Amino acid sequence: MERGQSLYLDALRLIAALEVAAFHLGRLPGSGVPEGWWNAFGHEAVVIFFVLSGFVIRHAAGKNDPTLRLFAISRISRVWSVAIPALLLTWLFDSIGHRIDLAPYEGLVTDGPAALRVAIGAAMLNESWVSVQMLSNTPYWSIAYEVFYYALFATLFYLKGGWRWLILVPALIAGPKIMLLFPIWLMGWAAYSERWSARWPRWLVWAAFCQPVLCLLLYSQFGLMGLTGGWLEGWLGHDLWRNGLAWSRYVISDSLLGLSIAVNLIAAKHLGPELAAVLNGAAKPIRWLAGRSFTLYLLHQPTMLLMIALSGALLPPIWRTPFIVMGATIVILAVAEVTEGQRHRLRAGLERLWR
Repeated sequence: MERGQSLYLDALRLIAALEVAAFHLGRLPGSGVPEGWWNAFGHEAVVIFFVLSGFVIRHAAGKNDPTLRLFAISRISRVWSVAIPALLLTWLFDSIGHRIDLAPYEGLVTDGPAALRVAIGAAMLNESWVSVQMLSNTPYWSIAYEVFYYALFATLFYLKGGWRWLILVPALIAGPKIMLLFPIWLMGWAAYSERWSARWPRWLVWAAFCQPVLCLLLYSQFGLMGLTGGWLEGWLGHDLWRNGLAWSRYVISDSLLGLSIAVNLIAAKHLGPELAAVLNGAAKPIRWLAGRSFTLYLLHQPTMLLMIALSGALLPPIWRTPFIVMGATIVILAVAEVTEGQRHRLRAGLERLWR
């Protein structure tokens, strides 16, 4: 993969993570951050993650993880090095925040033992058939989808012949709503693997690269998510659409957006030098911040909620928003040094255990 393309993928991953965090910050009571066009695409950013994941995982499988064993070690060390600390810290932060001020947690206070929810989340079963809220950590839903997509990919990519029927195992455990968005993840795989774009004229490459901007503008202008979601709700009924499909209920608009992002990634394969010329000057901060974006994604909401509770108890209104943003940033970056920053240790341990 060319340097320019690699930098672009890191930048896209970072922008998507920041957008999800900004989306939630603008909707948490007491944050002082208004909703606007700049933080209106939280769900759409998750769709970008899915397509980007399919693209990057296919690249990693072909270049860095030639065997199923190495692929499993890479995915386990990548996911659980962040997911387990994020769940435990969510539990801790919620416990503290609830004692200070329950108001920011409206709609996010769960019943039953928190330990059971954390265990379900650690096993990545929180979206299998029935959705289980991970305490105040709403964004955690998508990582369960991702893990099952890794398992489905592994059976298709590494297994041969009749062994591929084992794909039914993760598919059945995942359940229908996770499987419903799997084609979006597969768009990333297809974008990486296709070869026909090599014949595209230059103008078409640039048009394909730039078209997501127009697509998002149209998507927002016409309320495509609400429009297509309404169609599906009318067909399935509210309960099945809202509770049965849960995070997959916008599958129609998500699929259209996923296709747009996949075309963008196809075009980026042919724009390596141009992308490098634009991004090389910021290569170090892009790499550094992108290397902490997974922790940002999985920990931002419970951290922000704790900061909101603390700021309401300790500070006058004028200082609350800076405290929330700066406090959450410091906590997340510090945690990232222990999670993503030390992932290689978990990987080395897994390699020793699984020889």
